[in-house]
Amino acid sequence: MPLKIAQLSDCHLPEDPATPYRQQNADANLDKVWQKVLAWGPDIVLLTGDLSEDASEASYERLGKRFRTKVPILTLPGNHDDPELMRAQFPNGPWEGPLVWEQEDWGLVLTDSTRPRAVEGHFSDEALERLREVLSSCSKEHLLVALHHQPVPVDAPWIDKYRLVEPGAFLQVIDSEPRVRCVVWGHIHHHFAADRNGVLMLGAPSTAANSVPRGDRFKLDPAGPACRRMELCDDGSVAYGQLFANTN
Repeated sequence: MPLKIAQLSDCHLPEDPATPYRQQNADANLDKVWQKVLAWGPDIVLLTGDLSEDASEASYERLGKRFRTKVPILTLPGNHDDPELMRAQFPNGPWEGPLVWEQEDWGLVLTDSTRPRAVEGHFSDEALERLREVLSSCSKEHLLVALHHQPVPVDAPWIDKYRLVEPGAFLQVIDSEPRVRCVVWGHIHHHFAADRNGVLMLGAPSTAANSVPRGDRFKLDPAGPACRRMELCDDGSVAYGQLFANTN
């Protein structure tokens, strides 16, 4: 059976749940998406950043209560997040360097692309070297790498100006490890999929509010909030799609 991963991203929960996010109620939209996830039945839940809108302790406490489940929760910070407050609720994350989670034939590697007070993504030379070492030392046959910021353009100028800075060095690390099958991220607020040198590149939608793709500015997508679903197969292939809050 494939390994089922639910990737939820960019929840943007505020301190006060009544505060709107882009004319949406982020808490209510997350609840709808989460019910779809539970019905789908993932083996792992992957949270790829911007879980909070304002890095408030109250928002993380609500997230911790909402994501109480028997399946593993793996978590990345985004540029809106406070990693220390996140860690109190979600211990499985790249808090002291890349996190490796091994399950079935796959190794999931989470690496932190955030820098304090920066919207765009950054990796130091030291961080990239640690990522290279972690990928090389993982014993699994297939690897998935997760970060918050997009390492390739997603044809959306409003968010591409805040992508990973100097992504070439990161992509060189990915190219150096032939077992990497997939790179996933959040941050962009819409679905994105592309092939790069045989590696699947996947950007996730937001559980709070999504933009119509390929826009110069954010334009609310009427399809509504969603999350990414992935099925990691033992042959290294990845099947993927979306779970929408507003569908039956």
